[in-house]
Parts: sequence; structure tokens; C-alpha cells
Amino acid sequence: MERVQLGPVPALATGDGPPLLYLGGLLPTAGVDGRLALRSAEFSARPLAGMRRVFYTNRRSGLASGTMADLAREHAEAIDAIDTGPVDVVGVSTGGSIAQQLAADHPGAVRRLVLVSTGCRLSPGTRRLQSGVAAEIRAGNGRRALASVAVGIVVPGGESLGRFLAPFVGNVGDLSDLARTIDAEDGFDLARCDGTIAAPTLIAAGSRDRFYSRRLLEETQQLIPGSALLRVPRRGHLTVMAAPRLTATMRGFLSG
Repeated sequence: MERVQLGPVPALATGDGPPLLYLGGLLPTAGVDGRLALRSAEFSARPLAGMRRVFYTNRRSGLASGTMADLAREHAEAIDAIDTGPVDVVGVSTGGSIAQQLAADHPGAVRRLVLVSTGCRLSPGTRRLQSGVAAEIRAGNGRRALASVAVGIVVPGGESLGRFLAPFVGNVGDLSDLARTIDAEDGFDLARCDGTIAAPTLIAAGSRDRFYSRRLLEETQQLIPGSALLRVPRRGHLTVMAAPRLTATMRGFLSG
């Protein structure tokens, strides 16, 4: 993996072929220098090995308070820095929210769009979970915040257990950028974007994704003209990423 700087956005690059911008989900650390970002990038790039030059991005440190449109603008600048014209974009979870805003606001930057484990907006329950995490961060309870979100992803309604697990969480560092990213996503709604996504789009999620219901995914499909929706049986928000069916569908879609 090669560390590169795409305008304001740090990235890890690997593979050969036409460029692809990969926007990952929320990580507890900013930037791409840590071990967690490296492992996430390696896992994310694996299904696309041999067909794309993958640029894996993670939120940068030093984010000012802003909106999803601000984050999308920075990623449009990252695509400009690649300097090949429009590129394929994959967005996962929170990265998928940014990718939708990017494609809607900057249609000339996105060639094809893949959205995984994400939707046109957060569900009320997911918004409550994330808002609680951001509030814990602002209150200086970083360990409790990370424990809460980790348990909340695995156990329905289990985020309240975070206070009991917080002492077992390691050094968390400054999480203010994570809170700002959460705040931006809380305000995101594709239906309220000024533009419409024109790029060919694949939407994919597990049928057991607790954060994005079938109804919300179908609404997302309706908001993106001509988009395709894949729901992978017996897979959840995270486990869908390892589904062979998703890998095969994504590779076929990106091959065009």
C-alpha cells in the first residue's frame, strides 16, 4: 500500500487499472497512517484487485465543523487530484453518504457509483445511536463513545452497555473529527440535495442490515434514476462486505 495525498484527502493506493475512489465507513482513527486503516484498506481493495487502482480514503484530521456537502467537495477535489477525469466511486456506510452527496453535487466527477450498507438518509434509530456517540465524544468520554458504537452495531439496543465496557477500550486519542463527521451525516438526506445522481449506480446491502431497512433502501433506489438494488440474503451491515455474491456483482457492474 502506498500513502498518497489527494488534495485535502489522505489515501492509501494499491492495484492496477483505471482509478477507483473508495470511501470507507467510520473508523475510530483519522487519516490512513494507522494499522486499522491499513487493514481496512487491504480488505476493501481485495475484491477489486487486478481491475482497478484503488484509492482508499478515511476522514482527515483537522476537520472544521461542516456539512456533508463540505465533505463531498473535498472528495471532488481528491478526484481532481487523480487527474484522469471522472472515476468510479465506492462508498460504504458513512462513506456511502458522502459518495451520494459527491455524485449529486459533482456529477462530472463520478463515472459509476457503488453504495454498500448505506441509504438516502439515516433511520431514526441510527441517528439516535450516532448522536449519542458524538455527545459522548464532546463530553470527553471517548472510550465510552467507541464502546457504545461497537456494541450497538453487534447487539440491537446494546449501546447502553458501552459505559460498562469503556474501561476495556484502549487509548482513543482525539475523536473530535469523528464527532464532526457524525454531525454531518446526521444532517444528510439525498432527497434534499440540490442535484440528482446521474451516474449508473449499484446499491447493495445485507437483508439483515439493522441500520438500513428494505423500505429505506427502496426509497434510495427511487431517488437514483436507473439504479439497481441488491439485497444479499443472511448478511448484515458488516458481514455483507465478505459476501461472494456482492464481490461478483460489484466487479461485473464496474466492468460495465
